[in-house]
Amino acid sequence: MSLNRLIFFLQNSLILFLVSIATSQEKKELKYAATINSDNDAFIFWQNSDRFYSFGLGLKVAIKPEKFLGFEKKIINKKDFFIDFEIKSEGYTASNPEISLESILNDSIVFDRPFAGLLFSKTGITYSFERLFFRGELLLGVMGPSAFTREIQDWVHKKITGDGVLSGWDFQIPDQIIFNTNFKGLYDLTPSYNGFDVYSGLEARVGNLYIDTTPLVGIRIGKFGPLASSTAFGNTLLGSTSLREIYIKSSLSATVNWYDATAQGNIFNRDYEYAVKDLNHLHTSMTHGVYIRTKRLSIGFDHIFTYGKIIKGERHVFGRFEFTYLF
Repeated sequence: MSLNRLIFFLQNSLILFLVSIATSQEKKELKYAATINSDNDAFIFWQNSDRFYSFGLGLKVAIKPEKFLGFEKKIINKKDFFIDFEIKSEGYTASNPEISLESILNDSIVFDRPFAGLLFSKTGITYSFERLFFRGELLLGVMGPSAFTREIQDWVHKKITGDGVLSGWDFQIPDQIIFNTNFKGLYDLTPSYNGFDVYSGLEARVGNLYIDTTPLVGIRIGKFGPLASSTAFGNTLLGSTSLREIYIKSSLSATVNWYDATAQGNIFNRDYEYAVKDLNHLHTSMTHGVYIRTKRLSIGFDHIFTYGKIIKGERHVFGRFEFTYLF
């Protein structure tokens, strides 16, 4: 074989090899997703506050396995499923975060809600069907000084925003182990509509952190995939590699709230001095967000409005960013 023919053969072999790699990668099913999410009332441009649900920061990894503890055999008629693991820190503060020396000396400290810090992990499993999906979670963690929420917020205020630290953390809810089981299901009411969708659902949480239930209804407008594989609901991993999304989502919900440890302290030991004594047992919420998905990346930003959560008549707004990479 002459040198020119050898070069020609090698060049074409290399081209064919690269094309085969590109094609196989394009067809390869994406089985993993990594998500960073951040909640903060500072994301709302028309206000600047640290009050009520002040911040949250989480990291989640999702996996789409072939099998998982035999659960894949127990749920009939399902289309797909995935599992995920998340670790998250959350901080809750009063609307009067600065405590004066005079109020300490006079023993006249008053909070509309207590300071509370959470550090927890969640393990979840999601099953998708033709027009719906449902999800179950187990939450385990700690609430109190051992969650290091104060240290996280102080570091952000000192190193990033330049704000002063909040003295109210000296009076945060004491340490306790937290455990919760959370359930969620959503149903697509208009699956055949193109560019417009209406859905409804129900969420319920039971444990020593939250005891509540939330019916909801929502709409999507734009270009989106099926409810059970769409970005806004955390189901990006179940979408096909060809799915592209850009849409807005709004929802309305009402929560019947029997218990909230971030406001009331330990469910078994009710002697925490600054606990909320008159919890509002019914509050409403509204969300408005925009979501975008490419082949490997999805981005979402939501505004969450709450009315009467914990305290009757009080309104609170915070924003949520979420970035997911699939691989």
